[in-house]
Amino acid sequence: MRKIVFLLVTLLVLLSCNNGKSRFLFDVHETDFVNKSKITVKGTRADVDLPLGVSSLALCDSFFIVMFYNGGPLMNVYSLEWDLLGRFCYKGRANNEFLEVPRMLSRQTLKGENGNILIPLKEGNYNIKVLDLQQSLQSQKTTIVMEKPFNPYTMAKSGGEEGYYIFPRTFDFVYLNNDINQIFRANSMFNDKDGALYGRDYEVMDDSIQKKYFKMLSHDFPEDFDYVGGQLNKHPSRNLIIEPLMCMDYILFFDLDNDTTFAIHQKGSLSFDDKLSPVVYTTITNLAGDEEIMDPRPIHFANFAATESFFMVYYGAGDYTVNQPDPMNAAPELLFFDWDGNFLKSVMMDVGVGDIVYDEKSQTLYGLDHSNECILGFDLSAVVADIK
Repeated sequence: MRKIVFLLVTLLVLLSCNNGKSRFLFDVHETDFVNKSKITVKGTRADVDLPLGVSSLALCDSFFIVMFYNGGPLMNVYSLEWDLLGRFCYKGRANNEFLEVPRMLSRQTLKGENGNILIPLKEGNYNIKVLDLQQSLQSQKTTIVMEKPFNPYTMAKSGGEEGYYIFPRTFDFVYLNNDINQIFRANSMFNDKDGALYGRDYEVMDDSIQKKYFKMLSHDFPEDFDYVGGQLNKHPSRNLIIEPLMCMDYILFFDLDNDTTFAIHQKGSLSFDDKLSPVVYTTITNLAGDEEIMDPRPIHFANFAATESFFMVYYGAGDYTVNQPDPMNAAPELLFFDWDGNFLKSVMMDVGVGDIVYDEKSQTLYGLDHSNECILGFDLSAVVADIK
C-alpha cells in the first residue's frame, strides 16, 4: 500500500512540475504525411549475381559495397554499372583479416587526407578496422590503415542524473566532422535503483570539440522504452542527424552545426503527451519451428537513403502497408522529406527491400531482397523530377 501511495505522489509531483507543458522537449512541427501515395514504383532485378549470404549494401561515392555473413571474401566492391572491381576482407588473424564477420558502422564512410574513401568496419564488439578503399582496389588486397578499440557497452552516468546509467547500442551513433574520434550517439537508459529500462538521450562524444547533451523527455517512465528509438542517420556532408522513430510518427532532427533540435510529427497520431501503454508482445512460431517474441505494432519508420537536398525513409504504418495480408512481408511506402523536415512526396513500393541506397546518377533506388538473395532497383526519375 505504501508503495502505491508513493508512486501516486511521485506521479502527481511530476505532473505538477510540468505545469501543463509537453514533456517532449523538442520544438514540434505538426505535419501530414500519412496515406498520401498515389503511384507505385516497381522493383527490377539488378544485373549482378551475388554469392550467398548477403548481409548489407552501401553506396560509397561511386562504388557499391556488398557485405556477406560467411565465406570468403566478406566484401565485394562494384561499380555503378555493377561490374565487380574487387573482393576483400577475409577471415583470419593477420592485421588485414578479421576474426569475426565485419560490419559497416551505420553504413557511413569517411574521407582520408589524400581524398581516399575510408570504411570503418566493426570486428566483433570491441574493435574497429578502417579500410582504405582506393588502396585496396589498386593493390587488390585488403588495406587496413587504422585500428582502434571500440566498446559500445561501457556504463556511464547520464547528464549527472543520479541512478541512471547509459547503455549505448552498437549502431546508435554516427561520425561527425569526418573524424572517427568524434561521434554523436544515442543512449538507452537503465535505472540502477529499480532495474528498469527507460527513455533515450543523446550526446556528442569527443574531448577536442564542445560536448553537447540532449534530453528528449523532461521525465521518463518505464513504458517509454517501448516507444523511443530508431536508427540514427546523417546528412551526406553536414553535422545534421535525423532519427525516424520505429514505433511513433516522429522524425527527430539534431542540427549540430546550428545547435538546434526539432521534430516533425504526424498530426493527430500518438504523441508523447498521450498516455503510453505498455506493449503486450505476442509469441509466434517461425518456419524453423522456433518460438519468437513479436511486437504486434506496425513499424512506422525504417531504412534510409539521402542526397544533399532530401532524404527517403520507409513508412509501414499507413493503410497501404497494414492492410496487406502478410504483415511480415508487407511492402512499405517510401516517403520523401527535405532536411528542414518538409514532407515532399510519397510512393508505394511493390516489394520491401533492405539497406536502401540511392544512386543520383541513374536516379535509381537499390535495396537487398534477402528472400531471393538479389538486389532490386527502383526507377525514381519521375518522382525526383516532381519534387525538384
